[in-house]
Amino acid sequence: MKNYFITLITALLFSAFTYAQSGLNIGGSIGFPYENYEGYDFSFAFSADINYIFEVNQAFGLGIATGYGQALGEDFYLGPINFETPDYQFVPLAAAARFGAGRLVFGADIGYAFSVSSAKDVFNNDYYTGGFYWRPMFGFNLNEAFQLNINYIGISDDYFYYSSFNIGFMVNIN
Repeated sequence: MKNYFITLITALLFSAFTYAQSGLNIGGSIGFPYENYEGYDFSFAFSADINYIFEVNQAFGLGIATGYGQALGEDFYLGPINFETPDYQFVPLAAAARFGAGRLVFGADIGYAFSVSSAKDVFNNDYYTGGFYWRPMFGFNLNEAFQLNINYIGISDDYFYYSSFNIGFMVNIN
């Protein structure tokens, strides 16, 4: 009886993913960096995003997300000395979850952001390799193909953190 129950649950789970509608989404966002690692000031951020969501039911979906993000370093002067903040680039790889309520969408991406910039921490004399990545989002579906959203990106490891508030759009490619 126990084996029958486990087989039935497994079959139902696989059928939910096999027959569920899925969606490829491509988008972009512009952002405003907020509260970054001491000594690193960023003036503006942008990102390109791609995710694939498996629809579990009409209101909930799970999938994977990746993309590319860049924060533009800000230069500042202290007397005659110019301090340059290097640009910060990252590629996230994350699990994605979305919950829909009519035209409203709530979700989050959680994973790891790989650093692709050559920024170096002056205190630890070590290059940034990446860190824990989280991205909560709130969106509004304009129609079946287009979505406007606001989101927050956070990346942190032992001695580095980056965050930004973003305004973006997504296009559903089915």
